Amino acid sequence: MASTETEMTQTKPQQKVFVFEVDDIEYTYDKPKITGAQIMAIASISLSDGMVQILPDGSREAIAPDQTVHLVPGAQFKRRPRFKRG
Repeated sequence: MASTETEMTQTKPQQKVFVFEVDDIEYTYDKPKITGAQIMAIASISLSDGMVQILPDGSREAIAPDQTVHLVPGAQFKRRPRFKRG
């Protein structure tokens, strides 16, 4: 009987990367959950400025610094708009 050797290759498991946008700039993160404060820090947004998430239906939801966000494909955030009284 002839024996054949099976070539075994080891591959490193690929680490999943989560992509999100803040003010039209793309960022990546290595975990599926992130806090509002972490997003603001990555995007250089002051905590006092605040941030909103653009939902798939186009509506906006304010994101608090201590709020946990689940990163989903197409997640979009914007610096909270400031309104001036005039």
